[in-house]
Amino acid sequence: MSFTPASTHRADKSLKQKMQEGTLVSFTTIHHPPEGFESGPRHIGLIKLADGTTVTGQLLTTNVLNLEIGQVVLPKMRLSRINNEGLRLYDIAYDVSTLKTVKEEFPGYMVALTGPSGVGKTTISVVLATTIGKEIERVPIVTTREIKDGDEDEYVHISTEEFAKMKKGNLLATSTSIPSTTEKRWYGYRTSDIEAIWAKGKVPMVITEMNLLQGLSAHFGRRSILSFGVLPPGKSKRQMLSSLLHRLRDRGRDTEKQIKDRLKNAEADLQFFSDRKELFDHLIVNDQLETVIENLTSHVRDRIKV
Repeated sequence: MSFTPASTHRADKSLKQKMQEGTLVSFTTIHHPPEGFESGPRHIGLIKLADGTTVTGQLLTTNVLNLEIGQVVLPKMRLSRINNEGLRLYDIAYDVSTLKTVKEEFPGYMVALTGPSGVGKTTISVVLATTIGKEIERVPIVTTREIKDGDEDEYVHISTEEFAKMKKGNLLATSTSIPSTTEKRWYGYRTSDIEAIWAKGKVPMVITEMNLLQGLSAHFGRRSILSFGVLPPGKSKRQMLSSLLHRLRDRGRDTEKQIKDRLKNAEADLQFFSDRKELFDHLIVNDQLETVIENLTSHVRDRIKV
């Protein structure tokens, strides 16, 4: 097997994704492992990870008398096998030795709008909140980026030092740094802001990108998120990026260098819709705002009954 930079990146990404706490969905026992694997029975489980994805992995069952559906498992790097050339190969196994059965809790629904910069998420969130009414409330984004003309009340601007303290204190349900050549930009959502909206009997609405969405899914559970992917119009990725370029220039909030950064990030955002389909309930093209709002309102009311 040849190891190219692309294949190495994919393998590394897969390992990072698997390094999450999970819940045992089903399991089986292999009594006669193939040559190269350690002798003795091997327990293999289907595991639902914290972000909602499912993976298959070996279960480490030291001191466990009985495996049960719903048990919590934790990832652990472990020697998997030794190949014919004597190379030691490692993979992630899941430890269930001292963990109890998980009790699933459902904190409530939230609406998440995910998409590249310039696709119109903020406009959609404002109109959607107005259309649905008092039952839904936008959650402010905590950010270290500079205040810009045209910013709505969606942001809470703080210093990088304050943001770091909030992360260290586990006050953020999710956070991310979005790549930029012009400034260091951190974004996140405070757990307390989301829980305060639930406490009022309302539905929180958040604007996310790939890392923020994955973080919210891991923190609150995939089931809690009614997730919408918002795409720019266009039949190809090139046409979509061209549409974004026009919108970013038209709104006049960014320099050409900043726009270049946003388009570069947008390519990864568009690929994310394909790579992590399981994180989205619906993909919607933002071509006609009125049609988008009608579709979103219908989906939200159908799921959440607001």
